[in-house]
Amino acid sequence: MNGKSLLQKLTEKRVSTWNILFKKPWPYWFGGVLLAVVNIIYFAISGEIWSITSGFARLGAWIISLFGVNVETWEAWQYYQYNLPWLDNNSWSNLGIIIGALIAILLAGQFKLKKIKNKKQIITVLIGGWLMGYGARIAIGCNIGGLYTALASLALNGWLYLPFIILGIYFGSKVLIKLINY
Repeated sequence: MNGKSLLQKLTEKRVSTWNILFKKPWPYWFGGVLLAVVNIIYFAISGEIWSITSGFARLGAWIISLFGVNVETWEAWQYYQYNLPWLDNNSWSNLGIIIGALIAILLAGQFKLKKIKNKKQIITVLIGGWLMGYGARIAIGCNIGGLYTALASLALNGWLYLPFIILGIYFGSKVLIKLINY
């Protein structure tokens, strides 16, 4: 023996396993396989494709309805069925993603509250978030439904979506770098 007790060896192995699972980044291929498996499980359980923006659209419509707006007659619900958020699979999966991301970042010890740099950063984030949400609504899907789910099911729209999302990321990052020095 090298002078370490069995308890010390087990503790070191547990710490090493913890670091591999929660602190170090996983390989990209593993993340891709894991996303595919989760997508298949989600479809098998819910009978619906994995999507994000539909759940947020339903949540937003429900919040607006609290102020007396009759959202159930909107033309958007001709394509998407209007459900109350707590009766919607997409809303529950969105909540699960948010809680899962929080748990992952807490387990990795990476949670930090950062100071907002300036007002320009706040405005850019708000406008960017609104544009992303608006774009996802008029495109009838975000990168989850329009790209990942479409590619996994070998749908043509996913392959058409891919080059344009790459171009959007490229040009959007160039604009962002010019606007704010991150």
